[in-house]
Amino acid sequence: MTIRLGGPLVGALVGLAAAALGAVFLTGGFDPVTLAVAAGSVVVTAVVAVLTGRSIAPKIAPAPFAPGNGPATGTIPAVQLPGTGAASGPIPVQQLAEPARAAQSIADRTVLVEACIWMRDRATSPALAQHLDKAFNRVGVAQLDATGQRFDPAVHEAGGIIAAKSPAEDGIIARTEQPGYSDRGRLLRHPIVTVFRGQVRA
Repeated sequence: MTIRLGGPLVGALVGLAAAALGAVFLTGGFDPVTLAVAAGSVVVTAVVAVLTGRSIAPKIAPAPFAPGNGPATGTIPAVQLPGTGAASGPIPVQQLAEPARAAQSIADRTVLVEACIWMRDRATSPALAQHLDKAFNRVGVAQLDATGQRFDPAVHEAGGIIAAKSPAEDGIIARTEQPGYSDRGRLLRHPIVTVFRGQVRA
């Protein structure tokens, strides 16, 4: 248990105890009366300190939150920036969570779109295929048919080659075996294509 001293009464008792002990040492003797007064003062001081729970150390007031800050307002308390001499403005917790929410939304959208593409590849009903194509168009998902384009390994996947009929056809995509898909300009799946290569010799 820690004994804390303080307050006008405790301060007076401490002074009395110190004066009595000083008198004992200054007189060079241990007079029973003086010693009793000194001991009594010390005991009374300790008892009063225990009962009042006071401390002679000045209380340090907690630093107040900046206006509008604190746990109840949904913001982070202002932070003292090194070398600025001023506190930064409050950062809303919602603003800190926005990038994480945006990334999660993109990930969730990609999962749903890829599931719909999987269904579209396996749709045997023309009505179902048409319904999915319309839904893709409404949300910004585009089907990619690369027929007639020059083959680019960055955006196309070669599924086969056929002989070109002329030098101009070399490297041109003859047909799209499986369409690719993009979501708002972001490539989701490369189209699988057949590419013209070489020239048929007469």
